[in-house]
This record gives sequence, structure tokens and C-alpha cells, in this order.
Amino acid sequence: MNRGIWLNSRGIQDIQTLLRNYLKDVIQPGDVAVDATAGRGRDTLFLAQCVGDQGKVYAFDIQEEALTSTRELIKNHDLEKRVEIIKASHSEIATHVPPGIKAIVFNLGYLPGSSSKLATRAETTVPAIAQALNLLRATGLMAITVYRAHDHALEESEALLAFLTSLDKKEFSVLQGIYLNQKKLSPYWVIIQKNRRKTNESSPAEKNS
Repeated sequence: MNRGIWLNSRGIQDIQTLLRNYLKDVIQPGDVAVDATAGRGRDTLFLAQCVGDQGKVYAFDIQEEALTSTRELIKNHDLEKRVEIIKASHSEIATHVPPGIKAIVFNLGYLPGSSSKLATRAETTVPAIAQALNLLRATGLMAITVYRAHDHALEESEALLAFLTSLDKKEFSVLQGIYLNQKKLSPYWVIIQKNRRKTNESSPAEKNS
């Protein structure tokens, strides 16, 4: 993969470019990654290009329109073997994905180009993120983009920030970024790094030894 492919002339105007620059330095060929909100498939494609032929990406969404868009995008890039597309809520991640994930991406909000009435909500988002953090391997990253242009966005954002603020700083580093000179409800991003293993956690290499 050309590691500079996601850079564009907009620079930090584009949240996704900013986050992908973090992620691409963490994800290595052979890693496992998750797109918890597949949407139009752009993050799924990015992750699939990062993990290489020996890696795997799990992509989740509950909308058939989103799943169809993701399948078509992945097929157009001949990366079907690297991706498992799952029609399920992101709150069911732990049911489908084994521990040892290197990177997880969430885009909170609604499907671009679709109705804002069907959007992510606090009651599924917070449990999904809690599950996903437990699946991360040491030094793994979670990248969350929070779009706040839907009816339940403020409730979701408040619940998310309350949960993230409560995380043990020894186990996780949590970094938030927001545009200070944009509208009050402009999108913001959060990056979470798992700093260390839990005492009962083994690395994938140790499990296979």
C-alpha cells in the first residue's frame, strides 16, 4: 500500500485524513482491524489496504444500503478475501470478533446521503465501544468520529464522553480533538490507545506458542 494515499490538499480540514495518518502508522500487514460502522465502506477499504493479504477486517452495519455500498467498494478493489462484512449492530462486536484487534474505527451519526432519522444512539454506541476496547491488543488504537447533526447526537455525545472520561488512565490513553473555530456542533474526534495488557491477557503470538 502507498502509505501516502490518504493525504490530500485539505490537510487537517479533513478529520478522516487526520485519523488515518495515526492508524496507518499502527496497523501492520497481518493485523486484524474492525470498521464498527461501515457506512459507504471507505474506512473498510482503508483498513483492508493496511492489513495486507494476511490480515483481516470485520465490517459492521445494520443497513442493507450501507452493506451493499461497502461490498461494491471492496469488490472494485479486489479485496474481498481480506474483509468479512457483517449485518449486525456494532453493539454485537464481541459476538463476532476475537480478541487481539489492532485498530477499530467508529463513525457516529447517520449514513451519508441517507436519512438522519436512522442514526447511532447512546444505548448501543457506549456498549459497543466498551466491548471493542476489551478486544484491543496492547498498543492498539480506536478512532472515533462523532458527527452531531442528528436528533439524538447530543445525548450520544454526552454519554460517550462520560464513559471515556471514566477509563483507567493506566490502561488507556484518550485524546480528543475538536475544531475551535467552527460551529458549536461541528464533528470531533477521539483516539484511544490501549496502553498495556490486563494481567490475564496474552498476545496472539503467545497464544499460538
